[in-house]
Amino acid sequence: MSRLTLVELSDLPRKPHGCPPEVERSWDRLKATHKSVSGLFTTLNDLRAGQDEMRGAVSETHRDQVRAAIVFTAAGIDACLRTLLRDSLPVLLSTAGDAHGSFTSHFMSNRLAGDLTPATKTAVVDIDPRAALIDLYVEDLTGRSIQGGADLIRCRNALGLKRDPALNDKILKGHQPFFNARHEVVHELDLIDPAGRGSRGRRHRDLAAVGAQCDGALQLLHAFIAPTARTVRQTRRTVGLSAT
Repeated sequence: MSRLTLVELSDLPRKPHGCPPEVERSWDRLKATHKSVSGLFTTLNDLRAGQDEMRGAVSETHRDQVRAAIVFTAAGIDACLRTLLRDSLPVLLSTAGDAHGSFTSHFMSNRLAGDLTPATKTAVVDIDPRAALIDLYVEDLTGRSIQGGADLIRCRNALGLKRDPALNDKILKGHQPFFNARHEVVHELDLIDPAGRGSRGRRHRDLAAVGAQCDGALQLLHAFIAPTARTVRQTRRTVGLSAT
């Protein structure tokens, strides 16, 4: 009987009931990311099952599969959260509430404090200044990529989800090891010492641990999407729009 431990993702929870159009694109990106990462793990499992001794040393080819899974998952996080913010904030900011409070606080403390940057001035005089300011806000929140727990907390607050127990600070900061791994893989090529001091060998990533990190990160995205879908539906009803 095979002793091979499979590296797999958990199934995603069901799509949020009555998913509004402002959340659809983010949900689609989550599904696509989940499918891609699942495919990488399937290939990894097939490679390991085909080797002569399944309990033998894990090869660099196998570890490269999990490194790719880290990169794919991180790219999915960036795409999903950036899309969720861009699509849902125009509705969420149409009424007073936690999301609008975070938006106001950010601009008062950053973009509107002191001398205005050229980007801020351009947004203010844009034909649609509200949309331009939201675009600046999303860029401020996500930058080039989500870097860890602090960025996740800012995104959560921007979506008005600060009180959601599934997204408390401890949970979000608990995903920092995944983002550290992404940084090591992407920016350091997973070298132990990229500066050249001592060993330049590659990190020996534990396959099961990486699988659990990727799985947790994708489940976390659902924890962002589901309550945002509820909040958007409620806001749409409040401003006189259909819930979906």
